[in-house]
Amino acid sequence: MNESYVLNNLPSQQLSILQKGKIINIEGVGDKDTYNPVLCDYGGQKILAFRCENRNSQIFDTNNYHPSIRFAKQDENHTWRVIDSILPFDMLEDPTFMEAKIHGNECIVFGGVRAKLLSENNVLVNTELYKGSSLETLERKPFAIINGMKDEHLCQLPDGRFLLCRRPLDSQGVGSIVIHILDNLHDVASVNAIIPPAVAILKGLNDDDWVGINNIYLLTDKFNIQWVGLLGHMASKESNGVKHYVATTYKIKLDELINGQSNNMKANIIATRSCFEDGPQKDNQLGDIVFPGCLEKIGDNRYRLWAGLSDARIGVVDLDDPFKFN
Repeated sequence: MNESYVLNNLPSQQLSILQKGKIINIEGVGDKDTYNPVLCDYGGQKILAFRCENRNSQIFDTNNYHPSIRFAKQDENHTWRVIDSILPFDMLEDPTFMEAKIHGNECIVFGGVRAKLLSENNVLVNTELYKGSSLETLERKPFAIINGMKDEHLCQLPDGRFLLCRRPLDSQGVGSIVIHILDNLHDVASVNAIIPPAVAILKGLNDDDWVGINNIYLLTDKFNIQWVGLLGHMASKESNGVKHYVATTYKIKLDELINGQSNNMKANIIATRSCFEDGPQKDNQLGDIVFPGCLEKIGDNRYRLWAGLSDARIGVVDLDDPFKFN
């Protein structure tokens, strides 16, 4: 792995890995690969949503391309097994999950990416969002579709509004993160036509690099100051097509974000592919990929990162506080 390819313009950082990360296997998927997970923690239960597909499933091969989002939970032996009672989301990739309160009622918002090959080198990606009181009862018709974008994520703020991270693409297809604040959940459905003002923008280190946000957290420090913590990735690609992804975090004071005063958000790298045990890769361009899904709090100032590894496996690694409050 060539970590320096991504990290060469960053100051030296000591990763806070507590021990080598391991691969998590899912029972009940046959010989399919599982990756890009998010842990859905609600109502006293933990359900893992993940991308599932054959190794040869590629968007440019329409005969074999067939991803789905499936769900699993741990049994009494701590083995992760597919839940047959929650129907898969067919042809969706890369799940996202959020809890919200709408008109005083608890609900969950679940989403994924739907990709469609329009022509030989032209892929359309849309983010679809669904809601319901549980994963079992999710409406199967999306209430919002964000056109032409992936890595779109939501978080409800303390005042009831919503923070939305979008990733518009430039003319080269490289994305930056643009952060908005929406008055209500259903404003998401109109962002294709009416783009709200940006309160912050995240860019890659170099013109050809890109960043993505994978999850959003509301945090409070020991001085009772509220922060927004962003879990994301920083990525680059070599001229031969080989890609490199590292997992990152950012933190922003909530009041500064709301007031549009967050102009210097620095990436904190929390994991690279070498932080996990070895495993398979989808193809020879994706060996150095960590695609973070979520952070699970496992103790005081300790977290577990769930991530996709090389587009072929789910990995977990335990960390010290990934937002590094002083």
